[in-house]
Amino acid sequence: MSAPTLPPPGATTDPGTRLLDSLEALVRRHRALRTAGPDGVSDRADVLHAELITAEVAQQLAVARNALRRRPRTA
Repeated sequence: MSAPTLPPPGATTDPGTRLLDSLEALVRRHRALRTAGPDGVSDRADVLHAELITAEVAQQLAVARNALRRRPRTA
């Protein structure tokens, strides 16, 4: 598990954007961490199940990001 980090100076501080960015990073890390089993072959069912969950999260992130882009920002 990675430790939360502060945004770099000048970066957006919008909590919604930070949350979406963090979740997208989680999806990327999850996909990068998939490894083969002890015999060098991944268990196909486990890999497919994990990818299905990851794809659903990625889809929901895209929907949320598009909805936020369509909403006018208020001060």
